[in-house]
Formats: sequence, C-alpha cells, structure tokens
Amino acid sequence: MNISSQLLQLASWMAGEFSNREQSLDQPVWFVNLVWWQRPIPFNVLGSIAIFAEQANALILDRPYRQRILQFVENDGKIQVKYWGFKDPAAWSGSGRDHDRLNQITINDIEPLSGCLLDISFANGRYKAEMPKDAKCCFQYLNESRQVVLGFEVSADEFWSGDRGVDPETGTAIWGATVDFYKFSKKQDFGNEVLNN
Repeated sequence: MNISSQLLQLASWMAGEFSNREQSLDQPVWFVNLVWWQRPIPFNVLGSIAIFAEQANALILDRPYRQRILQFVENDGKIQVKYWGFKDPAAWSGSGRDHDRLNQITINDIEPLSGCLLDISFANGRYKAEMPKDAKCCFQYLNESRQVVLGFEVSADEFWSGDRGVDPETGTAIWGATVDFYKFSKKQDFGNEVLNN
C-alpha cells in the first residue's frame, strides 16, 4: 500500500502523550487538566495506519476514558479520519500507556462509529479535521445513543481538540469543548511507532 508523506506526517504528529496543563491553569473554570494519549496500533488490524486514543483527568490517571480508534484513510489524495469504538471500552482502559497491550487489538474488538468521518485539510503549518456539514456522529454509552461533534487540529508539537457532546434535539454542547478547543502540548512523542507497527 502506498502511503503519502502527508498522511505519515499527520499520523506522526498525532502520535504522542499530550497535556493541557497550561490552559487548565489559565482558565480553570472552563478546562479541566487532561492527559491525552494517541498511540499507533498494528497496521494489520484495519489494513491502514490507525491510532488508539484515550484521555484522563490528570488527577486520576488510572481512570482513562473515551477509548477509540482513529483510522487514517486516503482516496485520490484526500485524507480522512474514520472513528471506531470498542465493543468493551473498559477492557482497553489504560492502553495508551501500554504499547504492548495495543498489539493485542483485533478487528473483532472494535466497530465503526456511524457518521464519524472527518475530512483533513492543511494550512498555516497544521492539519485540521472537520466533520462534513450535516454529518451526525453517534455512539452508544450506557445503552443510550449519544451524539458528538468531532474535530481537531494538530501541528508538530501541539494538538487542539474540539470534541464535544451535543444535545441531539438542540445541537447545544453539553460536555467537552463547550467554550473553545482544548489546547494540548506534546509531552512524549510516539511518532516513531507509526511505521513500526
């Protein structure tokens, strides 16, 4: 499979351990201090480059949440990110800090998330991922369907997350990046793992 240099750069920039500590100190009312892990999984799981992601409150690192897979796909020079959820998210909790555990993921552990596909563009030294207009990304949580708006930007050493849960009736943000993007700095680089999987 031919992988473009842009896709490799995007995946490498996204691979790391990130923290928004500075933002949480500057604006503690709006932003909790989070640690965010994004780590490559074996290429053979989806037949393409993909990253495991999870996050945790910096005060309770042993309880990470929002386990998911971001798959990088490229067609006719257009890069997109497709989201996958875990059938049993709790079984994979903490895998962002355990590279060996990520090698155990199989296609049977995950399922595609309906409507969760982002288009990638590049400008001003960073990649930007946005949902297509009118797209609805949904997932199951506690046996209920939830809706989320996904989006991010990434540079070589920073990551911005605009992920937010929304009320499906009103579109009002109810959790996540309700005021502005979460702004993370890369604390540990896992970019070398992108091609080693």
